[in-house]
Amino acid sequence: MDRVYLFLIRNDVWIYIVSVLAFFWYLMEFVRAQATLRRAMFNLERETAIASRNHALSFLLFFAIVMGSVYYVNRYVAPNLPDELLFAATPTPNTFATPALPPTPITTPDPQGGPPFDPVLAPTVTLPAVPGSAATVDPNSGANGAVVETPEAPPTPFQECIPELTITEPLNGSVAFQEVVFRGTANTGELHQYVIELNGPQTVGAWAPISQEPVNQPVVESELGQTNLAEWESGPYLVRLRALDPNGRELGVCTIQIILDS
Repeated sequence: MDRVYLFLIRNDVWIYIVSVLAFFWYLMEFVRAQATLRRAMFNLERETAIASRNHALSFLLFFAIVMGSVYYVNRYVAPNLPDELLFAATPTPNTFATPALPPTPITTPDPQGGPPFDPVLAPTVTLPAVPGSAATVDPNSGANGAVVETPEAPPTPFQECIPELTITEPLNGSVAFQEVVFRGTANTGELHQYVIELNGPQTVGAWAPISQEPVNQPVVESELGQTNLAEWESGPYLVRLRALDPNGRELGVCTIQIILDS
């Protein structure tokens, strides 16, 4: 029934317009048939007029019921429906999340050439990891200090939707039916990839991708992928869009929720 309620709520204006126009049309037909019936002198004319009148009356009742049903759903049913079913939650922008950049090689000072310098530390910047380890200068030993081999930290993936990684369709909290088309943006880097995964009653707590292989970026305000969920168990599902770097490591994730009604 949720599907019927959502259809009536989201299309109530057009239903009212069509129903009112059709109601007045058949009202005129009813008046004409009634006038013909009063002037009829033969049985055949009377039977034809009665049939036309009953036909118009049946449609008058039908469109009156349609308008009454739309009014009832908007007046009494809609206030009791959950908000996440009617309105999509607006993603909260994270001012601290920054788009992940392609891996940047870490350079070390050349002890044999170039003027000496002291390294500038940037504690708020997280450098993406590359295979192996990188050479860094011990800040306590001066510009010509010993070079210490330290493993690089892996990149810290962002956990919320950002303009460069977001799902715009279906809306967060909306109801999905069978064939689902995912639209949005995956544009974290030209060499990056993305994958769409679902987690819900059908997957028993696991994340199931909708495609066999990750898809190449960039995709901007376009179709990200589609899948047929007609045979899946109904219920709430989490949908996440994951961005991957060229080495397959996760750079960030955008997660929404849909309600599957198969």
